Amino acid sequence: MQSRKELKKQKQIESKEKNRLQKQLKKENRKKERQLSKEGRTSKKRINEMERYRRVEKRLTQAIIIVTLLLVIVLIYTIYGP
Repeated sequence: MQSRKELKKQKQIESKEKNRLQKQLKKENRKKERQLSKEGRTSKKRINEMERYRRVEKRLTQAIIIVTLLLVIVLIYTIYGP
């Protein structure tokens, strides 16, 4: 049977190992992303982000155009109104 001290030490070792593996994976992912960006390509994740950004930008542009047209109609109505 293990003592609390041994269990705590074992958990710390496991935690450190887990953190080390996560850092290593993150480092490898960064290297892959940099390599892809140097080649002019992007990963799927980045492509999805860009598509979502384009959709939002398109909606905002449409909203700006609609508001501008409504504002022009209101101004014309106030100037040449009844």
